[in-house]
Amino acid sequence: MVSESLLLEGSWYALEQAGRLLRAAVGVFDDGDPATGLVLAMLGREEIGRSRILRRLADEAEAGACFEAADVTRQCGDHVTKQRAGTFGTTLRVVPPSQLAAALQTSVRSAPGSAEQVAAREVIRAASEARAKRDPQDRHDLREVALYVDLDSSGTTWSRPCAVASTDTRAHIQDAVGDYAIECDALRDDVIENDFPKMAKARAAMNPAPILLEATWPTLMEATG
Repeated sequence: MVSESLLLEGSWYALEQAGRLLRAAVGVFDDGDPATGLVLAMLGREEIGRSRILRRLADEAEAGACFEAADVTRQCGDHVTKQRAGTFGTTLRVVPPSQLAAALQTSVRSAPGSAEQVAAREVIRAASEARAKRDPQDRHDLREVALYVDLDSSGTTWSRPCAVASTDTRAHIQDAVGDYAIECDALRDDVIENDFPKMAKARAAMNPAPILLEATWPTLMEATG
C-alpha cells in the first residue's frame, strides 16, 4: 500500500519538478524557441496538477482509502486531468470586436446593478465557464501541436511546431508560471505550518528536501513572432 506520507512526499517532488520545467520553459522561450518553451510549460503545469492530485489522494488515504502503486499511476496518468488539476483560474483574453469584448466594456461603463450591467456580467460568466471547461483539453492539444510534426485535419498540409506563434505561447507560459507562483506562495514557510501542517511535516522528513525554484517570467521582447 502507498502511505499518506509517501503521497505527500510525491506531491512535494512533483511541485519541485514543475518549477524546474517552468524555469526551463521561460529560458527556452527567451532564447527564441517559443514552441518548445510551450511544451515544457504545459508539462510543468501537469506536474502542478500531479502535486495537487497526490495531496488529494493523501487526504483520502488518511480517511482510510487504500492505494496500490498502480492506482496512483492511473490517477496521475491522464494529461487533461492533470491540466485541469493544475489550473487555479480562468483568464479571458478578448480581441474586439466581439460579444465578450462588448460585454466587458458594458460591465465597466454601466450603472451598478443596472439591467445592462447584469446582462453583460451574465455573458462574461458564461464565457468564463465555457473557457474553464475547454482550457485543459485545448492546452493539451496545443502542447501536441507544439511538439509533433503531423498532418492537419485535411490530410494535405504538415503542421510544424516551429510555426506556433510566440504571442500565443507566451500567454500560456505566463499563466502556468503564475499558477505555480500561487501554489508556492500558499506553501511558503511562514504560512505552511498553519495552512498545510501535513505538508510541512512531510517536507521536514524528506531527504533530499524539495527545492521550489522561484518563478520567472518570459520577456516581452520575444513575443513578436
